[in-house]
Amino acid sequence: MAELYLKNANVVDVRSKTIREGQCLLVKDGKYAECAEIPADAQVIDCNGKYVSPGLIDAHVHLVWDGRSPDPMTDTVVDGDFVSFARGVENALLTLKAGVTYTRDVGSCHDTAFPLAESINRGIVPGCRIIPCGGAIQGSYGHCPMIGTICDTEAELIAKIKQLKAMYVKHKIAGPHWIKIMASGGAAGLEDVGPCMYSPKELETIAYEAHRLNMKVAAHALSFDAISKCVEAGIDTIEHGAEMTPEILQHMKDHGQTWVPTLGVYKMLAESRGVVADIIVDKSEIVTIKQKASFAQAMEMGTNIIMGSDAGSANFGPHPSGLIEMLAMEDYGMPKDEVLWRATVHSAETLGIKNYGAIEPGFTADFVILNMNPLTEGVAAYMNGLEQVFKGGEPV
Repeated sequence: MAELYLKNANVVDVRSKTIREGQCLLVKDGKYAECAEIPADAQVIDCNGKYVSPGLIDAHVHLVWDGRSPDPMTDTVVDGDFVSFARGVENALLTLKAGVTYTRDVGSCHDTAFPLAESINRGIVPGCRIIPCGGAIQGSYGHCPMIGTICDTEAELIAKIKQLKAMYVKHKIAGPHWIKIMASGGAAGLEDVGPCMYSPKELETIAYEAHRLNMKVAAHALSFDAISKCVEAGIDTIEHGAEMTPEILQHMKDHGQTWVPTLGVYKMLAESRGVVADIIVDKSEIVTIKQKASFAQAMEMGTNIIMGSDAGSANFGPHPSGLIEMLAMEDYGMPKDEVLWRATVHSAETLGIKNYGAIEPGFTADFVILNMNPLTEGVAAYMNGLEQVFKGGEPV
């Protein structure tokens, strides 16, 4: 890979939330390196007046789903695995082109995200980087079984967790390794949101077995019953999380657990009456009210939050949706520069992605060139000021 120099760059430091003006950046072998004098024959991009910012990380996507559909769940069943895989290829590329360079896919039909991630890593198809959780583990009468695996006993849970670990090995996917469980019902479904789908002992088994195999666990959990049981069991990230009490938020802060709230999707579903089923709208309206209050509490208390959008969900629009989620985070009171930090290097560190999400020597050179300052303009800089995307130092 040829060396690439960027001169006169306004580098966005997402850690300190400052701009390093007029910088020279060197990209060598897909990583940032110390920049000295630029050789006369070097490949150079003049970034005068431009901002160089890290690619975004979306910690909650479903690449096999098409969010332009009012019912992507049924579409997955009708279309089957091969069409769903092809849709995942398209959505991974759309995601990358918009500057979302890394995703965690938290539910796919028959573990489709694994061969999708490998195909991208091998250069067979272009697309964003993917942490593939595979199919979401769930009990009978669970949430979105078409992108999951039914496991009703501890033996079935242990067997599936080991199988998912083997999938990471089979598809040559380096860490971080994650799995996903459905701990409650969902708003975008007909099932009851309330009861936790697994007992405390079963949740402890899930956390123990995954952690023993150096994997972490994401849990879809909307109700207090599911959230509280998951948090007590040591689950690593709570996805959605409507009924987040101050006690739960404090416990998560004290034990290093993370909330991935996916605010934007529920706002969208709550405004989708006449497009999606009324029961989905009704449940989403309640979730939105509760999330807004919990989000303010979490920010005040210092509970860890990272950006995840639920991209691909019903009537959410085409991939990616991370930009919509960042707008929702801003709308719910989080400062623009903090949203960017939580959608870049802080997400990387929380998910376990090494040397990623910041423009620093030795870090992977996934970045964007913007004509707007994202620290002051927020996500609007990515939506309206995006000029070019680079993955591993190569232009997309």
